[in-house]
Amino acid sequence: MKYHYGLTIREYREKLNMTQAELAEKWPRSDGGIGVSINYVSDVERGKKIITNIQTLRRICGLLQIPLRKVGLSDYDPFNPQSSNGQITGFNDYGIIKLTNSPIDRIFDYKNCLLEAKGDCFISGTSMIHLTEDSSEILKEKLQSGNLYLLILDPDWIEKHYAIITFIDEDARQDFHFEIRNSIRKLNQLRKSLPQKLVSRLKIKTYSTIFPYIMTGYDNGETGKIVFEITDYIPEKNRPRFTLEKINSQSAFFDQVKSKFFSIWNNQSISKEI
Repeated sequence: MKYHYGLTIREYREKLNMTQAELAEKWPRSDGGIGVSINYVSDVERGKKIITNIQTLRRICGLLQIPLRKVGLSDYDPFNPQSSNGQITGFNDYGIIKLTNSPIDRIFDYKNCLLEAKGDCFISGTSMIHLTEDSSEILKEKLQSGNLYLLILDPDWIEKHYAIITFIDEDARQDFHFEIRNSIRKLNQLRKSLPQKLVSRLKIKTYSTIFPYIMTGYDNGETGKIVFEITDYIPEKNRPRFTLEKINSQSAFFDQVKSKFFSIWNNQSISKEI
C-alpha cells in the first residue's frame, strides 16, 4: 500500500477512540474555521483527498497528537515561531524551516513551494520534470506576477555523459535524456499556449555541466522560500531535503543557495536559452 497522510490520521484518530464524525466536527479548515463533512474525512483517510495546506496539517497533528515527524514536518512552526519546543532553534539563524531525508511528500514539498510563490520563481533539476507533468496551470498563474526561470539539463549533453548521473538507478541512466526531452516538449507547448504578454516571462535554459542541486524557489524581494536537495553521490531514498525561508541573518542559507542557481544561469559557456 502506498503511504499517504490519511493512514497516519486514521491511526491516531483510532488511538483516541474518536469517530470520523467527531473528527469532522473539529477538523481545522484552511480559512481558519472548523468543521468539514464526514465524507471529506473519509476521503482523506483513504488517500482520495490530499491536505495541501501545511498549517492545516500542523493543526490536525496537534488535534490528534500526531508527532510532526510522522508527516515529514519539523518541530519548528513557521506559522507560529514562538511555539517551537527549541529542538531545532539553532537552525533558525540559517533560515531552515524543514529538514528531512524522507522521500514521503517529496514532490509535494516542491509543488507546495511553487503554490505559495509570489514574485520571481526559479526551478532546476528533476523537480522540473515532475512539475511539467501536471502543473501547467500553476506555472501560468505564477507568470501573472513574476518571471519564471527554468533550468534543466541539456539532453544532448547528458545523452553523451549519462554515466555521471549517480542519483538514479544505473539501468535508467542511459534513457534519462528521454525524460528531459519530454519535459522540454511540454514546456514548449506551455509557451505556445501563453498570452503574448506573458511569453517573455517564461525563461528556459539548458545547462551542460554537473549541477547537483534539485531546487524550486521564489523571491519577491521581501519574502522567499527554497526547497532543495544536493544530489551528489547520495541515493534519493537517503537524500536530505531542505526547506529554507528568506530571513535577515548573516548566517542565512537562502541567498547562498539561490546564487548557486543563477551562477549556472548567467554562465553563457555552459547554459543556453531554448
